[in-house]
Order: sequence, then C-alpha cells, then structure tokens
Amino acid sequence: MNPLKTLMQDHGYQLVEDGRLTLGEPADASMPLADMTKNVRTENVLAPLNNFEVLEVCGKDGERFLQGQTSQQLSLVDGELAPLTTFCTPKGRILAMAQLLRVSEERLWLVMPAGTAEPLRAHLAKFAPFYKVTLEVSSELSVLGLLGEQSLAACADALAAPALAEHDLAMRSVFQSPLQSSEDEEPQACALARQPSGNAPRAILVGPHAALADLATALFARDVVASDDTRWGLEDIRAGLQWVTSAQTDSWLPQMLNLEALAAISFKKGCYTGQEVVARAHFRGQVKKRLQRLTTAQPADLPAVGSKVTSPDGKSLGEVLQAAHDEQGRLELLAVISLRDEEIALALEDGTQLERSALPYAVERRDPEQLKG
Repeated sequence: MNPLKTLMQDHGYQLVEDGRLTLGEPADASMPLADMTKNVRTENVLAPLNNFEVLEVCGKDGERFLQGQTSQQLSLVDGELAPLTTFCTPKGRILAMAQLLRVSEERLWLVMPAGTAEPLRAHLAKFAPFYKVTLEVSSELSVLGLLGEQSLAACADALAAPALAEHDLAMRSVFQSPLQSSEDEEPQACALARQPSGNAPRAILVGPHAALADLATALFARDVVASDDTRWGLEDIRAGLQWVTSAQTDSWLPQMLNLEALAAISFKKGCYTGQEVVARAHFRGQVKKRLQRLTTAQPADLPAVGSKVTSPDGKSLGEVLQAAHDEQGRLELLAVISLRDEEIALALEDGTQLERSALPYAVERRDPEQLKG
C-alpha cells in the first residue's frame, strides 16, 4: 500500500476494486441523488486523481524527441508553463492527450488519463532509439487535484514555493518537500500545475507517493476538505475539458474537442505526426462536429459514456463523452455534436431534454505562444 492511499483511507476514503479512492460507497443507479452529490458542494477541496497516471520522458533529447510527435510547441514547456497537448495518428485523430510538465532540464512528466500512458509509451518507443531519451510509465508518482484558490495557495505555501501565476496553465516545481523528516533523504520532485477551470480555479499536484502524503496532511491541516474524482469530473465538464480515454483513441480530431481553444495546438511549429490534417481542418474550416456543454433543468439519471444525443424525431446528432450530477442532481455533460441545425432541440435517448450551456472560453484559435501574455 503506498503511503498516500493509506493516508487517504485514514481521512475517510475507501479503496474500491479498481484501485480508486472514493468517498463513501461507489455511486450507482440506485444511490439517492443526495448521496451522489454530497461531495460537490464544498470549495477548497483535495481529490486523489486515480484516473490519471504519468509518463516520464527523461534525457537530454527529451524536448527534441517530443517536438516531432506532439501538437504542442515544446520550447514553451519551461517549468513555468504546463500546456495541454495531443499525439495524433497520421490521419490527425487523437492517439493520446496529456498535460506537459517540465520538472527539470532533462525530465518531462506527461500527465494522462489512466490506461493511455502505456500505449503511448509503446508507440513512442519506436522512435526513441534515435534519441538520448528514456520512457517510463511511473509507478512511483501520484496525482492530486486541488480546487479553489485557497487550496492552491495553501499548497504553494506547503511546498515553500512562490504562488502560481494566474494564467490557466501555469506551474511550479520544487525538488524537496519541507516536511521530509530525514536529512539523508534525497530531494524529491513535486509539481503544481493549473488546469483549465470553470467556476473555481484548480490545479494538479504531482509527485512521489510519500511526498504527496506529507503535502496532503499539511493541506488537511489548512482546512482543505476531502473530495474525490467524481467532483473533479464535474469540474472538467464546467471547464469544457474532455480528456481522451483509452476507449476514445483514434476517434476525434483535436478541434472536435475544442483543443485549439485550450491552447493545445501550435499552428506555428514545424511538422509533427498528423500535423497536415490538423492544419488543413483548421485553415479550411472542415470541422463539422464540436464539443458542447449540455445540462438538464431537472434531476436525471446519469447517461453512459457513448449514449446518443438526439433530435426530437430521434435522429442521432452526437454522443456523450462525459457526464456528472451537479449539486441538485441535475445533469451536466460534454458531448460532441454536429454543428448543423445548431438551434434544434436536443435530448438523450431516454427522452431527457437537454439545454445548451455556455463554455468558459471562446471556441476559437488560442495560440500557446501567447499564453503568458
């Protein structure tokens, strides 16, 4: 048992069969909505994100190696900026998606949805022999989610690091935890990085299990409240951020998930796998489907990922990629929807009526080169 999971269980979390930490019993269709939503009401929370993992890229050629594989401009990943990125197939479809964190000159962390890091490692390993670089899906690192400015400030204080810059993909890294008990212990890298947000600012904290256990203890002592990845999923929806899971690879162009609006695509960099298709879709306006945020006016059952979004006459217009309950048990979801007939009424397959809701960003190109202003 890693020390972070042990600590979380001491604070009321339960370890379920798939290895996730959750508060209370896992939500299912029979659970009252009040129980499903009990952990979404509090701001300034900490959530263990077992649904994320880390691919480490180490070596002096790491930046040059990734530059030819990813949609992001790697020179921007400088230890102060942690942008999103995609890895694409030659046809421009998303093979994997990550947030890029530079921890040191020769070490990069790719924070990714669980189950996607190993396939990406195997894919990238085909090109690695041409570079001085190693690739490893880390078993030593954990990811925590922090929601609320008070949580972010408390974490920066516990790390003895300057506060995060305000732009939405800012990061800080440190190489020791002030809570280490032995002077003989080697410094351990930890990183704090903002993510796109909706109503409240948020960030991920990445580091070794023991260091994160120490930091979580410090945060709980600073009145940060326990939550879990159910709340984090709701915040992803409110941020208009859809992570590509293992079941969704090779399905979407980056623009279909609005990733150019989230500064995940550099249209100014050189060639990378899939770049020609991605650029053509942008410059010729060939994207006919887009990620949209949808809600319900009344409480409703949670739809399965992949459920159809339909017109009043039952015609399929898109599909659900992620769904969660809000504080009142109403649905909030992200779905990729056809851009034709944008004013047409929408519903789920069971007849639940859906309303289009605003995203927290304009659906237009946002160059990562301009992130720092």
